[in-house]
Amino acid sequence: SSHLADSHTPGLAFSLSHRDSRCANQRMPSGPLQMEGGARAEPFVSPARSRCHCTDMLCCLVFIVALLATVVLGAFGMKNGNPEALERFAHGRDSFGRLCGRDPGVTDFRLVYYTLPEGHPPVRNDSSTALDIRKELIPVCTTKCPKAAVGDEKKNSTRREVDLCPHDEVAAGHCAWYGGNATRLGFYCVDPHVFTSQISISINLQDLQAAGLRLLVAPAAAILLGFLFLGCVHQCGHVCIWLALLVAAVLPGALGGWIFYESSATAGGTHLPSWLNQLHPDTMRDVSYVLWGVSALVLLLACCFAATIRAVISVLKATSDFLTDVPSQMVQPVLVGLVQLAFLGGWMYLFVQVASVGVTEGNEKKCIEAGEMFCVQWESTTQRYGLVFLLLMLYWVVNYLHALSLYGTAYAVRAWYFAANRRGISEGGQCLCDCSLSIRAFCSGLCKHSGSLAFGAFWIALARVGQILLFWVQKNDEVAGNSVTKCLRGCVNFLAECFARFIEMVSEHAYVEVALQGFGFCEAAGEALKLAATMPAEFALVGRVAAGVRVMGVFTIVVGTLYTCAMVLVWFPPDGLNNAKAPLVVSGVAAFVIAEVMLSPLSSIARACLHCYATDKNCERATENLQNLINHRQRD
Repeated sequence: SSHLADSHTPGLAFSLSHRDSRCANQRMPSGPLQMEGGARAEPFVSPARSRCHCTDMLCCLVFIVALLATVVLGAFGMKNGNPEALERFAHGRDSFGRLCGRDPGVTDFRLVYYTLPEGHPPVRNDSSTALDIRKELIPVCTTKCPKAAVGDEKKNSTRREVDLCPHDEVAAGHCAWYGGNATRLGFYCVDPHVFTSQISISINLQDLQAAGLRLLVAPAAAILLGFLFLGCVHQCGHVCIWLALLVAAVLPGALGGWIFYESSATAGGTHLPSWLNQLHPDTMRDVSYVLWGVSALVLLLACCFAATIRAVISVLKATSDFLTDVPSQMVQPVLVGLVQLAFLGGWMYLFVQVASVGVTEGNEKKCIEAGEMFCVQWESTTQRYGLVFLLLMLYWVVNYLHALSLYGTAYAVRAWYFAANRRGISEGGQCLCDCSLSIRAFCSGLCKHSGSLAFGAFWIALARVGQILLFWVQKNDEVAGNSVTKCLRGCVNFLAECFARFIEMVSEHAYVEVALQGFGFCEAAGEALKLAATMPAEFALVGRVAAGVRVMGVFTIVVGTLYTCAMVLVWFPPDGLNNAKAPLVVSGVAAFVIAEVMLSPLSSIARACLHCYATDKNCERATENLQNLINHRQRD
């Protein structure tokens, strides 16, 4: 029987035998149609097997042309751009205009610092400001960032060691220091009292370097916690869902009873939060009545939709069973993530080339006075159109790869769900390192349904880039805009967000139907909406419950990893660690990424299992109606 029917949940056992399901026979033109209940001689074949044609070829061609246009745009940037000017983000120039660490004479002096001439009066007094200091600063190449000793801020600017600066800078009296503490930021040495922007980045980097190998605890702890959480979901998922519903029903009622009791005890209560104590006793009793109504409503909904809740629990149980039987799907998001990272690296290279079109270096003195270490400016706006196109392509390709991952997951769920023996899938994937099923799914998606996947990814990319452009316009106009225009922009941004989320929801369900039925994108989206219309409660709950389980898992993994790393830093404190904030932030980010990779299949697998269940259910109904019609005609 089907995997959802294995849960013995009432309302889910639809007699979906892989060998004698009438629904399967009707959907499969390749198999013999046995309306009288006879078993098929041929093994079960899933719905999409009868559709071997390619879908949305025009969209596939447009996608290929867009990729070629991206390459052409990158070649244009390489030919007409000035990426050397962008080196100012990595290397500074000294007072003689030489690029530190690059140009002859300063190749051994990679760092640049900003100082005052030798003998300059002290600047550390109450009348000095950052702007006054920056007006007199001189950039100098060096090999070491200057540090101040006690009392140096009250002395004139003194000469540093001769070998720390080029000889011509020493001869000019520029190899000096006025007494501040310079912090290294990349290849820049910056006084945080003078250049205040982003100076904390360097301190954080130093803390990360001090933490060192202790940061390796984070991924190990995150992976271990991820497997533990998946095991808990597999063993106790249904109990947790019913317990959550019970808490959601009992907690408001208990809270209402507490508030009602306190309102009756003394005026305003004595053990309630201050904001509740300020309420009148009658108002507090009204709040209690509302909370009791919420509890009653939750209980009523739980009773009315008990069958739906059991169906949702069975879908999640099937999701857990699938990950147990096909563990290779845990690796699939990693493979897609590596491809996305490779594309992102190439995209960044093209982005730099296009962004360098029309870029020049600005006036060094004016940039220093303004507090701008990276002294670059653009003389034209031509590159903006190319950057917008590159941004669109970034979202398009990333969403296309995400769509391919969702397609691969749905393909694997289809192979597992409709298999005669779920532990004997002929296409592989039964162990963690067996990626044959994922490779087969990717090849199917690339060769047959690239156009459909690209079509859905394009609309998502268009919606997201539109949101970014609206945000950029809002930031440029918010100073001059009045309250009416701000309100209109807020409404437009809200509608844009709703449109983007709707497109993402429809696309994600459409990708599943593309894998299950072999439809084109529009037909798959229509089929998905039809299924959602026939089973609205299940479609509304499965996605949210799976997303809730995923969020809870991510939260558990991140918090557990942060606690573990904090304990390691406390028990084994590293030398030179100023603050544990940066190592903990990096550990949290690493744990979040690992948790997303490990738990991201939950939502997509649950969605695919729900589509398989809905397809079987609807087909069962259609077969029963046809059987009733045949029986009626036979009686006539």
